[in-house]
Amino acid sequence: MKSKTKHYSIRRYLTFHIVGWALAMTIIPAVWVYYDTAKEVEELFDASLAQSARVLHGMTSQDTIEKHRDSLTEALLNKENDPHAVQHNYEKKISFQVIDDTGLILRSASAPEHPESDLTQGYTYIELGEFEWRIFTLYSKEDDWHLVVGERMDIRDELIHHIALDHAIPLFLLTPFFVLMVSLVIRKGLKPLELIASDVQEKNYTSLEKLSYKTEPEEVTGLISAVNTLFDHLSEQYDRERRFASDAAHELRTPLAALMIHTENVLEDNKDTALDSSIINIKKSIHRLSHLVVQLLSLSRADTQLIEDDFSQVNVIKTVEQVISDFTHLAEQKEQALRYIVSNPNDEVLSIKGNQALIYNMLCNVVTNAIKYSPEQSAITITLDCVHKKITVEDAGAGIVEALRERVKDRFYRTPDAIGEGSGLGLAIVNRIANIHEIDWRLKEASSGGLAVEFIL
Repeated sequence: MKSKTKHYSIRRYLTFHIVGWALAMTIIPAVWVYYDTAKEVEELFDASLAQSARVLHGMTSQDTIEKHRDSLTEALLNKENDPHAVQHNYEKKISFQVIDDTGLILRSASAPEHPESDLTQGYTYIELGEFEWRIFTLYSKEDDWHLVVGERMDIRDELIHHIALDHAIPLFLLTPFFVLMVSLVIRKGLKPLELIASDVQEKNYTSLEKLSYKTEPEEVTGLISAVNTLFDHLSEQYDRERRFASDAAHELRTPLAALMIHTENVLEDNKDTALDSSIINIKKSIHRLSHLVVQLLSLSRADTQLIEDDFSQVNVIKTVEQVISDFTHLAEQKEQALRYIVSNPNDEVLSIKGNQALIYNMLCNVVTNAIKYSPEQSAITITLDCVHKKITVEDAGAGIVEALRERVKDRFYRTPDAIGEGSGLGLAIVNRIANIHEIDWRLKEASSGGLAVEFIL
């Protein structure tokens, strides 16, 4: 069993994968930049902490602190109460202490009143209250004290986060623009394929001109060449088929007409009544073959008269009335009635652009079928709705089952229960002419149970 073809979009495929990889290549570097920047900034803060300790150590001494302890303490501890003092929001998150053997001898306002470190030299972490601090301890041999400088980790982490994020955010901000540009570039790149697909969809077997564009991407040149070659082959094949049907029909008309005359002469001159039945059957076969030739010629003409420049305004009302007039005698032979109902309240002229001979032929085929398949002493109704631009032909025959209503439009197809003789070309001709004129038509069940053929002009 042949597996069902799976369809997918090249545009979505390319967009999804390119954008996916682009996002991956953006997120990974951004995360790396974030953590690398955070690490570098943390080391920078540690260096700054150590440098601050060394600067304080260089600016203070045992003698200086002993001589000016009161003024230094007042300046450090009372600064936050001084309305004229210039302060920074993060200043309270940084502290220092000077500790000797006797205990705490000097501290900043943000430092606790007791030693905040176990005096281990270098960097350490300690918990003070609800905050964690990063501590750097420096020992002074000259003064025999320890200088402790600390920073609150929440402030340090906040600064590290802001600095690292400032480096990573530009990468994320560029991502939407990148996605948009990728989508636009892919759309433009696939435009030639969409144009080719659209042009090919508009083609039919009577209009197979080669595809030609002012600019052709190298990637689709081969495709265009292959499609044009296929169009050439199809056009040649169609022309051969059409010419064969037309030529064969023309060639058969004359000998069939002569054969019909000879058969009638034989029938008239025949003295042996036993042969009458055989001669009559021969005559019927010739008549059936002649009808097939006429149908083939009609189909051939329908296939060749396709140029819209040859179209003119066709009076639909007059055409329908002409068909009724021409087929009234044929209906009367079966004691049938052709009913004509026209809905034209304003006496307007209903017309369409097309070929009058083809439209007449289309209606003739439908009316002929209605007469043929309707029983004797029945009625065939032809309704012309000028308001909705519809023509409906209803017969009183057996109708066509719904499953076969599209199939009967094919050439040489007859339903299994078809009565009488026929070639199976009548509705194929109707379908071809309707397609030429872009007329929507359908088969449905008539109110009488027969077949209704509806044309929407």
